Amino acid sequence: MKIFFADHFKSQLKRLMKKYPSAKEDLLEALEEGDLQKSVLDKGISIGRSIYKLRVGSRDMKRGKSGSFRVYIYCFVRRGLLVPLCIYAKPDTSAISENELQFHFERIVIELAKIKAADKFK
Repeated sequence: MKIFFADHFKSQLKRLMKKYPSAKEDLLEALEEGDLQKSVLDKGISIGRSIYKLRVGSRDMKRGKSGSFRVYIYCFVRRGLLVPLCIYAKPDTSAISENELQFHFERIVIELAKIKAADKFK
């Protein structure tokens, strides 16, 4: 499976990198571990609708589970894509609401539809 970083997700990551400069490298390391789909499905927590919550350790934060990022990833199986929906730092935000997750999902789906219309997945 390939990873698709939507512009909506990239803007979230860019904001996070202002406070945590290693965020991008930490995320890429976590996503590039071995078989990506297996890694997400095994390590992530399924929250339904092919969306998984994944913990990503950080070099810029203190150690422990609260010193890490949380990433919600959508597994778009028909296209063979893993699509990160949103990312946040656990020390800054304890959790996101279902409404927030729905917002991020809808923004990503709109972006995917635009790209599909332009046939950039082929």
